Parts: sequence; C-alpha cells; structure tokens
Amino acid sequence: MPWTCAWAAGGAVVAAITTVVTVVPASAQPVTPSPKDPGVGSSTVVACGISYPAKDSSGWHHFPASTVTLRSGPSNSCIQTGQGMHDQLAQYLCYTPGDGGTWTFLRNASTGDQGWVRDDLLPDNGSHVPCEEDPPPAFVNPS
Repeated sequence: MPWTCAWAAGGAVVAAITTVVTVVPASAQPVTPSPKDPGVGSSTVVACGISYPAKDSSGWHHFPASTVTLRSGPSNSCIQTGQGMHDQLAQYLCYTPGDGGTWTFLRNASTGDQGWVRDDLLPDNGSHVPCEEDPPPAFVNPS
C-alpha cells in the first residue's frame, strides 16, 4: 500500500476515535438508594434457574389477595415454577435485584414449590435479607 493510502487510512482511524464528556453541575448531589433499590439503568445479567438457601428467618407470610406467579429466576422472562394464592403461606428465603425491581426467592408452604416473585407483589415488600452480600444491579438474560 502506498504511503498516501496509509496516511488516508490513518486519518480515518483518528477521525473515528472520539471522546464523550458529560458535564455534571457541581450542585448535583448523589441520590442515596434504599437498601433494596436495584438502581436505575442497572446492567448485570440475571439468570433463570437460580436458587438460594433460606437466609430469611422472618417466618411465614400470606400471599397477596391476587394470585402471584413463581418463576425460575428474578425476571418475568423466566419460566413459571408455581403459583401462590391468597389462602396459602410463603416462606421468604432472600431477595436480589432483578427485572423491574427486587425479587424475593420463596417457598410456597402449601405446595412446596419454590420460585421468584417481584417484591412489589408481596406483603411487606418481600424479603429484607439479601441473597448475596453485595448483589449487583440487574438486567435480564433468560437462559
């Protein structure tokens, strides 16, 4: 390749490299998330087919008045593993960030089914014991 072509190609590479700078006002204060806040724009993979041992010792909780679906992971994209109905009890095991908020891993005491339910669908906003010490924020990757 003649040097003129190499020089033109090098110029194209330099032109393709750019730097993006975001300016944040000095008065902006960071928002302190709640302990169960999964974070806005969270971006860690959530897998289906995951479970944890019981870490929450809060006792039994009634399922809400409407039937909730238990899933194989903390996402609506994960397969259904059971249901919880208003006349049944749930044992909360732990929670983790997931698709659209935090999710509680639980066991249906009546059926023995285990699965994940989004916390805003559960009494007391689900479990208050994290499944992991420092859980990452999440987005869905159904596998």
